[in-house]
Amino acid sequence: MRAYRLIAPNELRWEQVPVPEPQAHEALLRVVACGLCGTDLHLKTRGHYYWNDQPLTLGHEIVAEIVSLPLDYTGALQVGDCVVVDPQLVCSNCYYCRRGRLNLCDHLEHLGLSVDGGFAEYLTAPVRNLYQVPDAAPRESLWRYALVEPVATCVAGMRLANPQPHETVAIIGLGFFGQVYAQLARLWGAQEVFALELSPARRAVAQQIGAATPFALDEWQANPRHADVVIDAAGSADAADWCLRVARKAGRVVVFGYRPEPVRADWYQILVKELTVIGSRSSNHAWEHALQLVHENRLALNALIAPYEFDAIEGAFADAEAQRVFKPILRW
Repeated sequence: MRAYRLIAPNELRWEQVPVPEPQAHEALLRVVACGLCGTDLHLKTRGHYYWNDQPLTLGHEIVAEIVSLPLDYTGALQVGDCVVVDPQLVCSNCYYCRRGRLNLCDHLEHLGLSVDGGFAEYLTAPVRNLYQVPDAAPRESLWRYALVEPVATCVAGMRLANPQPHETVAIIGLGFFGQVYAQLARLWGAQEVFALELSPARRAVAQQIGAATPFALDEWQANPRHADVVIDAAGSADAADWCLRVARKAGRVVVFGYRPEPVRADWYQILVKELTVIGSRSSNHAWEHALQLVHENRLALNALIAPYEFDAIEGAFADAEAQRVFKPILRW
């Protein structure tokens, strides 16, 4: 089969590799589509996690068709079903797994980050990681369900933030995740949502969607406003500083944006404002909710996605890196 592989930092190429053999607890899946995430861009430039000089197939926002199931499987899934794939591979036995904190598993592996992922024709995944796409989903739009994984990460973060209707929510950064967070804040009942974003184009999209009032940084500085819940959806070098500046006293800051390098922030502001800082990692227990949101079109996502054929994956990476698109989705 064909797979798009990370060979070394900044070196990606198509390779012919064997179709993977499923283990006893795994299904064999034919990939329908896979989203391209900002994490993939980080991995491209830095090399993958647990780098061991071996090529890795990237891609973790996966929707696929079941080709085979374990012989002893007795659940509701069937061969031919379309599923979204939770990319977190957990041990189920460690301290954190036994307490439901699967995303903190001591032995966590991750499709597309530490083991081969979805930029390929086929992959294997544990049956427990599969969530069936509703039968009513139109066949021609199954590729859109690649959005369930990134939406699930935002749902998980929003559950940790838990904004109340009387509270103001601020989003730092209006990339794909910031735009989704703004809409989720509204679904959570927040009456006032605003966002800070450098890019005029991204601010214009937010204005079009209508979930958040977007501000340039100098606009906010000229007329500062503060929020009870602040979400770092940027992962930029200065995002932490902006979060602490925007947070209201006794507010909550959700660290969601990924940045491999350390950041500088005025730690003292956490004390002075008595802030609560919450880390949000991956998509713990958010899959059913996210699948429902995507299936029912509860989020305005059309302005945020751009479909590409898998043969155009190099162009998808280039467009994502140049911020010409929010979320490329690769389709077979």
